[in-house]
Amino acid sequence: MRAWRVCATLVVAVAALSGMLAIAHAKTTPMDRVDIPFATDAAEYLRIGAELDAATERAIDLERKAADTRAELAALDSRLQVTGQRIRERRAALATAEAELVVAQQRYDERMIVVYKRGSVEALSLLLGAESLSDLVSRASIISRLAADDAAVVASLNVAAADARFQASALEDLRAQDTSLRAQQKARLDTLRDSIEEQEQTIAHLGLEARRTLREARRLDAETRRRWRASSLPLGVPIPRAEATVFPEEGRAFLVSAYMPVAYRSTDQSFGAVCSWYGNEFHGRGSASGQIFNEGDFTCASRTLPFGTVLALANGERRIIVYVNDRGPYVAGRDLDLSKAAAQALGISGVGRVEAEIVVPFEGIE
Repeated sequence: MRAWRVCATLVVAVAALSGMLAIAHAKTTPMDRVDIPFATDAAEYLRIGAELDAATERAIDLERKAADTRAELAALDSRLQVTGQRIRERRAALATAEAELVVAQQRYDERMIVVYKRGSVEALSLLLGAESLSDLVSRASIISRLAADDAAVVASLNVAAADARFQASALEDLRAQDTSLRAQQKARLDTLRDSIEEQEQTIAHLGLEARRTLREARRLDAETRRRWRASSLPLGVPIPRAEATVFPEEGRAFLVSAYMPVAYRSTDQSFGAVCSWYGNEFHGRGSASGQIFNEGDFTCASRTLPFGTVLALANGERRIIVYVNDRGPYVAGRDLDLSKAAAQALGISGVGRVEAEIVVPFEGIE
């Protein structure tokens, strides 16, 4: 009897999931071929655990935890690769800056020797020795050029020194990021190992019915990840924008990628978020959700929010809709990593603070 109830629960969950996917698919415009696994959809399979015993529920929870940790490890690996490349580039830039500083220092030293040998009264003697007005003007012009040359040498030295200091500071910051990322990677690996060990012990005590339920949960999770991969947008293709509304306040208009729904419902969950942005080197790489990262889309990375969570972001009068498809940021004090397009739309060029609200697609509006 219990097995029948579990199977029935699975059938209902799968049917509900399919139904919600069909609705979400029908509501998108005009790129309706894009099927984003919103968090409201991805969470449907959790209903499977409604009638399960504690051991089976724990096994499913550990399965989900391990899958999430693997996804975050993939994101960390991508960040480490990019950071490593940036470190190599910065080292080369620092070496160039230091070489230019050496040359500038040599020019400066040589110029100072000339000035010392010339003495401070040479310019005055040169002017007093003029035999005519035109000769005086000519000699004054020569002195001006010499002074300008001295100033250029000093300026060149200052620029080279400033560039060397900047490159050294940037390299130090990147090394600190690399150290932090590697520490977090080790922590996630330890978490994954512990989850797998506990899961193996838990599964060993499960009955046939519970194991079947666990396999179904794995299948649904794998299907969701395949859908994330399939929802990737073509790279190099402009992504049109549309205007979206967040209810119940109809006056709030937000910019959204045109394939996304244009109506959303507030969940009354809002928070302030410190945002940075990423793009360029990550463009075309796989995100933690499995979707290919597209810097031209309105997406973001979060350390904790489920994949598919939709956020309404506001920076003053600038408002956009994004969804979570990656893990990060991995710098202390930051909450969200925006795609390049999302940051530009919000007017954020470095690090900025925005008001964020969790919203869900509103199916009551055509």
